[in-house]
Amino acid sequence: MKKKLSNKITFFVLGILVIVISFMVLFTYHTFKNFYKGQLSIEVIEELATFTKLLEEGIDESLVSRLIIEKDTQRDIYILYFNENFNLIFSSHQLEAEKLKNYQKWVAMQVDDGGEQVHYVDTGMDFHIPHVWAYQSVERNGVIEGYFFIDRDTGDFEKAKQQLAILLLSMGLFTLLIGVLLTIYLTKVISKPLITIGKTTREIAKGDFDIQLSISTDDEVGQLAEDIREMTKQLKEFRDSKREFISHISHDLRTPVTYIKGYSAIMRDLPEINEADLRRNLDVIYNESKRIESLVTDLFQLTKLEEGRIVLEKELTDITLWIESIIASRQLMLDHQSITCHVTASSENIKASIDPQRLGQAVINLIENSIRYTPKNGLINIRIREESGRVIIEIEDNGIGIPKEELPKIWQRFYRVDKARSRDRAGSGLGLAIVKEIVELHGGQVNVKSTEGEGTVFSLSL
Repeated sequence: MKKKLSNKITFFVLGILVIVISFMVLFTYHTFKNFYKGQLSIEVIEELATFTKLLEEGIDESLVSRLIIEKDTQRDIYILYFNENFNLIFSSHQLEAEKLKNYQKWVAMQVDDGGEQVHYVDTGMDFHIPHVWAYQSVERNGVIEGYFFIDRDTGDFEKAKQQLAILLLSMGLFTLLIGVLLTIYLTKVISKPLITIGKTTREIAKGDFDIQLSISTDDEVGQLAEDIREMTKQLKEFRDSKREFISHISHDLRTPVTYIKGYSAIMRDLPEINEADLRRNLDVIYNESKRIESLVTDLFQLTKLEEGRIVLEKELTDITLWIESIIASRQLMLDHQSITCHVTASSENIKASIDPQRLGQAVINLIENSIRYTPKNGLINIRIREESGRVIIEIEDNGIGIPKEELPKIWQRFYRVDKARSRDRAGSGLGLAIVKEIVELHGGQVNVKSTEGEGTVFSLSL
């Protein structure tokens, strides 16, 4: 059984509350107890000091004795006065022989050993202080004449401690209860949108990319919901792109296959065929086979580029000379269309670290696009310049241009601006997608500006 997040949070907070409340209760209890013990010690010492001062100032012992008896007979406080040999001179209460002996023994031991002036009697019970004992010597002219002893009962404090413990425990339990209720409420508030997100993601996993996630809070959960919405949008676009891709590839393969199949069937079924017809049919089959080969080659290369399976072999290259060599390789196409191509550079010896073969394929695709969509007697300008540590290559034509609303889509696989263009003119529809992948593999960017009816400018930044 899966553990719920709300239960985990509840048990965790409950454990923390128990630890914190227990610590606070114990800390408060011990602080109160130690404070009372300190106050009690001060009171006992002050009381002994008062009686000691009376004797040291020459007040008669009988008068002091009467004062003590009148004051402490009604209290649970035993005050005794011993002489220098620890014999009892007077006491505030009647004492049993055993108790008197214990008092004498304790005072003598403290005086002989130089022990504590105040002592709390330990009965072996935890958190219990039943009595406090203390003594004070009486001196006259530097000679010890006796010792005052006090035994004070702390029974009232015991009752107060019990009441304090009950009060603290009650407050702790009440705080714990409030904490648990608040934790349960808060975990439900937190887990509710997470449960909704979980259900939505399960539907997305099943392929429902049209499901709506209506969570828009300004916190981490809201950010998670926004990320899931963005992910769903991208998945939907990927699904649609995949469907469109399959549709395009099926169409682009079906057409040449149909031609090959048709012309092959004609040659097979005709009892006789003249040389001219045979040559024409074979030319069609050959051209359509080349079309299939080109499409498959472009697909294979684009797949390798997208998967990062192509390793560039870069070298420092003179960009102007490199571009001129590419133009020379396409001079027949330019002459066939009567198109003039000019190459200009902002300075001599502009160099960049590139893979001449791979990047050359991207530039060739752009130049062939310009030739394909530029009318006869047209013009193509290629400009090279350096700008902020980058090399910019611009390929500008005065061709038919691209509609503004189509510009963001031209990098998609199989996307064609004019769906009605002839097959010979339109190409495979993968050229610009390959250009973008190659340029980005070089760490560069490719951009396009175009005005319909005036021309297009492709810009490579390396």
